[in-house]
Amino acid sequence: MKILIITNQVKNSLNSSFNNLLSCVQNIGNNYTTCDVVVVGHDLNSLCTKISTYKRVAQVLAIDSPVLANLLVENIATQLAAIVRNYTHVLINADSFGKNLLPRIAGILELSQISEVIKIISPNIFQRYIYAGNIIQEIESFADVKLLTIRASSFIPDLELRTEAAPIIALEYNNPISSKVKYIKSNLTDNSINLSNAKIVVSGGIALESKENFNNLIRPLAAKLNAAVGATRAAVEAEFTSNDTQIGQTGSTVAPQLYLAIGISGAVQHIAGMKDSTSVIAINIDANAHIFEYADYGIVADLFDIVPQLITLLDQKGE
Repeated sequence: MKILIITNQVKNSLNSSFNNLLSCVQNIGNNYTTCDVVVVGHDLNSLCTKISTYKRVAQVLAIDSPVLANLLVENIATQLAAIVRNYTHVLINADSFGKNLLPRIAGILELSQISEVIKIISPNIFQRYIYAGNIIQEIESFADVKLLTIRASSFIPDLELRTEAAPIIALEYNNPISSKVKYIKSNLTDNSINLSNAKIVVSGGIALESKENFNNLIRPLAAKLNAAVGATRAAVEAEFTSNDTQIGQTGSTVAPQLYLAIGISGAVQHIAGMKDSTSVIAINIDANAHIFEYADYGIVADLFDIVPQLITLLDQKGE
């Protein structure tokens, strides 16, 4: 059994879901099972050094090139596919990078993949949600190479460290550079807390009515609670906030200790992205809103009255 984790840089730092993937290694094997990690990007020295300190990491494979500073999966998939052939299990976070990269590797190798894994039963048996999170599907795979995108929020981060750092092996970048795609620019958001691993998420819906209201209510409340900012698809499509805040079947999946659903009706697609939250507080003026069926605490009131009061109370508590 040989396990490989593929990870990348996010804003010049380690992908925050990396430690969640490490915990999957023990579930595939046992407490003594280790894995290799391949990390792609540019100026990776400090990143690789950090990865090499974790107990479950046997070795770090670094693919470092200026071409990968603005990472396009088309410019790395072929080289990674050649590496993947040597492993029995390949894990990657089910974020935009993982969902874009792993299907390409699967296509190159003519293999199937198992997406959005939420539980590992054995080296061959995995669970995932289907039908907008209403049914858990159990899949058994006998493929020689199992390609898995992992729903990181379903796994507890493994932070255990080694006594001695794992070896770091620099691999020469040799992937063909695609002529069909090019990097134009990045629009970086000011969200300082990663949504997928946040302990508290404050999420807003279309009932906020405008981008101005979203920025004046949801973001300040999130800042007071040291929380990540989330949103429904409708709020994102109305341009109240950026795409990276979308939670749901076609957005991010979260499992925080506390989820605040503000002005959210509770469409099944949104519920699929937050149903694993430990505690849910919903604020909605409609007492029959579907979100209350999933809420531990519900406030039937106008969010434009309640949220400013919450912010004021948190300001007073801070003083």
